[in-house]
Amino acid sequence: MTLSSIRTIAAALVLLLIGCGGRVAAAGDEVGQYQLQFGVKIPLRDGVQLNATLYRPLHAAERVPVILLLTPYPDNTEHPSGSYFARRGYIFAYVDVRGRGDSEGKFNPMAQEAQDGFDVVEWFARQPWSNGQVAMWGGSYPGYDQWATASQRPPHLRTIVPVASIRPAVDFPTSNGIMETDALQWLTWVSGRSLYSGLFSDDKFWRETTARSFEEKAPFDKLDEYVGNTSTVFQTWLAHPDFDAFWRPIYLAPERIAGIDLPVLEISGYRDDDEAASISFYRDHLQSKDRSALERFYLILGPWDHPGTREPKARVWNEEFGTASLLDMRKLQLEWYDWILRSGAKPAFLTQHVAYYVQGPGAECWKYADSLDAAAVRSQVLYLNSSGGAKSVFESGRLVSRPADAGADSFVSDPNDLTAAQSFRESEGKIILAAGDPGLDLHGNGVVYHTAQFQEDAELDGSIALRLWLQVDAPDSDLGYALYLITPDGKAHWLSSAQLRARYRHGLERAEAITRGKPEEYVFPAAQWFAQRIPKGSYLRLILQAVNLPEMQKNWNSMKPVSEQSGVDAQVATIRVLHDPKHPSRLVLPFGNPEAVCARLGGRSSVASSL
Repeated sequence: MTLSSIRTIAAALVLLLIGCGGRVAAAGDEVGQYQLQFGVKIPLRDGVQLNATLYRPLHAAERVPVILLLTPYPDNTEHPSGSYFARRGYIFAYVDVRGRGDSEGKFNPMAQEAQDGFDVVEWFARQPWSNGQVAMWGGSYPGYDQWATASQRPPHLRTIVPVASIRPAVDFPTSNGIMETDALQWLTWVSGRSLYSGLFSDDKFWRETTARSFEEKAPFDKLDEYVGNTSTVFQTWLAHPDFDAFWRPIYLAPERIAGIDLPVLEISGYRDDDEAASISFYRDHLQSKDRSALERFYLILGPWDHPGTREPKARVWNEEFGTASLLDMRKLQLEWYDWILRSGAKPAFLTQHVAYYVQGPGAECWKYADSLDAAAVRSQVLYLNSSGGAKSVFESGRLVSRPADAGADSFVSDPNDLTAAQSFRESEGKIILAAGDPGLDLHGNGVVYHTAQFQEDAELDGSIALRLWLQVDAPDSDLGYALYLITPDGKAHWLSSAQLRARYRHGLERAEAITRGKPEEYVFPAAQWFAQRIPKGSYLRLILQAVNLPEMQKNWNSMKPVSEQSGVDAQVATIRVLHDPKHPSRLVLPFGNPEAVCARLGGRSSVASSL
């Protein structure tokens, strides 16, 4: 749940008024009236009581299944979902997690949810109006709650539908060892019993405050003072920069995820900064020894951002996508619950275990595979090469099929360069490395490499892999890359990006200083999984840079704890990108089959309305 996710949520945040009763017809759906029940108290094993609001079918003739939303957001933004499922014969339970809303106890993000989730599921299964079947629902933090609860194996939990899930140490509050300012923005949102939605949504305040901290060269651990909301949780997170005993329990061990014996429908998006977490849960679950459990796991990946995984929009990050991307998520999830809980028909959309959306000219459609890795039919290694320094799009290096005979390019990581602050103040979305038209002017901070033009249509389906041989003359630095598609009309389309904190190049468990000047291979973490049609005449652009942005935890290139570093610790680093026979820096591309069947299923024009 990184900064672009937070900002998009803030921009879309609209508090809805709760109503009750009424009948709203949706084509093809049987709908009825429902009633609300406020202030339902759920006792936990330690005596703490959680607060719930129930949406119940008004004239249910029998006990019915329960759909549970366990959430830290005590507002009514999920009222449309509650009413939707209740009108269709389910009890929808909106439960505030411990310490939030009217629930008792103290909120300790992510640390409490597994045990509490178990107790809540089993409590609902025992109620006289429940038929003993409990399902879970929700996205982002509530997506994590589902995985955490399922990891405890509650006997009456029948299925989970995690959407855009977060996962500690994967994507939130840190990603690849780097924290972003959105961590504090989120903590401020949930600082009180109720939500500080106005402050959370004040994008100008957050941009100006973080830019000011950046310009004043303040340590990152002072950011909460700049905001005016000192946070014990924020400081605790910063006190554990390594992946240590603090993070491991709430990370949820892979073997716990692999052992979940439930039907799972997981949903994420290429522009959702939490996609890495969703895929990590998917890959952990694939390690299950129970083949029947694997047969009941379905994954959907679309071109969406964070809120778009629940309410898809055609326009995301200034890109337009086809109507097939506009899935009716509530209807799809209703079909899933009917299949699992009521022996209904399997959702027609789920023809294979992985559904992924292919974006781009000539595509804008859905493809299917038995597994995520099966989407790619071949891989191609492209080696970095240059003869003129790779300094910009006009003097770029090349991505070629054979290792270079010799050579190196270099750029400078200068933490004292504060020019990104103004761009940050003026931007409407996340700055992905080079601002503006990517790669036109890197101001000495970065190098650029291009492929040759594609001689025929192609398709990339998967995550790219980047392995660079570098020489760095500072003890630490934050490095990043971005990959763009440049179409024949000259437009740049973002495909993927990732960052790496050099001290964690050998793993997040232990920081290790760079040996100055020693050539070493840096393996960048897997970035976004995506599917993109590449039109003939297009080419790819790879940009490498030092990460020096106001929205990121500032690394001043020293080996002090990064959150404690300030301008006095600044070290300017020269980063040499080696590409010779002994140091073959390379990019690996996953190619799919552009001729494979691509279905234009879904879309709001072909499915019933959710309202």
